[in-house]
Amino acid sequence: MCITELVYIKHQKNKFSSSIRPQTIPYYELTVVFKGQLDYLIDGQRIQLREGDAIFVPPGAVRQRKRSEVEADYISFNFRTDTPIVLPAFLPNILTGEIRLLLAAADEILNTHISAFAEPISHLLLCLLSTIKNNLVRQSAHPLVVKIIRYLHENIAEKITLSDVAQNTFFSAVYCDSVFKKEMGRSIIDYLLEERIALAKQLLHEGTLSLRQIAEAVGFPDYNYFARTFKKRTGYSPGQYQKTVCLPPA
Repeated sequence: MCITELVYIKHQKNKFSSSIRPQTIPYYELTVVFKGQLDYLIDGQRIQLREGDAIFVPPGAVRQRKRSEVEADYISFNFRTDTPIVLPAFLPNILTGEIRLLLAAADEILNTHISAFAEPISHLLLCLLSTIKNNLVRQSAHPLVVKIIRYLHENIAEKITLSDVAQNTFFSAVYCDSVFKKEMGRSIIDYLLEERIALAKQLLHEGTLSLRQIAEAVGFPDYNYFARTFKKRTGYSPGQYQKTVCLPPA
């Protein structure tokens, strides 16, 4: 999936939200509430957002918002993609630590690189959507899948094989991979690589570790293998990603 156009982004801080008249929107909207309350009508369905909630509106939906009666702190993204995204309209209690970190990074980019924010914000938005999807899956997934995901994340800096997963879960490697693929739509190893690359992107944005330190932190003791894998999955080498996506010219 790719963000083809970032139509609009705004972080509204501690103000009364304005009303929005009923309109059919031609893009996706993701709005996350940090504090306060927002009151929407989406295709006639009333959705009230409170602290920690979010709304996801697809293109073609009729969106309306009432003027808030209390001050609200929220961030909104309007965007288009090259492939459809399927998420619930109402996303309650999504503000996990990792999502707060991604939104804080978006704020930092907006504050620092006003003239060149579209590309890095688009990459962050993809990470944000992926994290929301993964969190939703974890909430409803097979108990074995939840256990595997927890093991992968707790040991992401270590060498992990299917045999290690099997030993940790007390099921065979073949059974673990079969259940995981049925629930998640991909193999354990493919999921692990995707999570490692997502974490590497986050560390590249933070900019506190060297490229080799980042490789080791996400489970790649061989830097050259990390660089090849990162480029295959993102289209950038780690250094290129840090220079062109994380730190665009002002």
